[in-house]
Amino acid sequence: MSSDSALQWHEPTQARSREKVERMLDAAVELAVERGSLDIKVTEVAKRAGVAIGTLYQFFPTRTALIARLFAREMEPFDGLVQFALVEFGSLDEVKSGIEREIRATLTLVRSRPGLLVIWSSPSIDPVVEAADFANTRQNAQALTERLEPVLPMGKDRQALFATALLICHLWGSVVRLCVLANESEEGAIISQYSNMLATHAASLFAPVD
Repeated sequence: MSSDSALQWHEPTQARSREKVERMLDAAVELAVERGSLDIKVTEVAKRAGVAIGTLYQFFPTRTALIARLFAREMEPFDGLVQFALVEFGSLDEVKSGIEREIRATLTLVRSRPGLLVIWSSPSIDPVVEAADFANTRQNAQALTERLEPVLPMGKDRQALFATALLICHLWGSVVRLCVLANESEEGAIISQYSNMLATHAASLFAPVD
């Protein structure tokens, strides 16, 4: 089984099945938070959720698929933040302040989701999270590219735009992780410097093509 296929889960169509899947994901989050890591077993998740192991495998054929779906669910509330960060602005200062605002909103959401804090601290040791994180980054980069392309000057290279969007989305997550680990005074400086760098690059993106 390829790494991509191993990440695939089966989305339920019936309300009763959706409720079971949510219980399983809730159970997985509870176990991860209790242990402070993703060192959880599918048998434990099924038991905590009150479902048969066969029911869990019906929707999540592998542990990899379960963790990938858990990551996707935890990321849902703020995927849109990065996609909107560079789209509407009137000046470089507005871009910078907008980016700072959206990063702080992202941080607030991350800190309100203890399960995501555990998951997001695991990419260096869990290849499942690393793969799911990159898939999420690519998805957000594609959405950001599609939002930016119509307002860019004619002649801009779309491949370069996508590469830029990919870097923005990847570094956005890295900055948020870094802020979670840093102290309060460091956090402000990190956000300010990143926002300034990103705003400066945004200005070059929107400069007319000679």
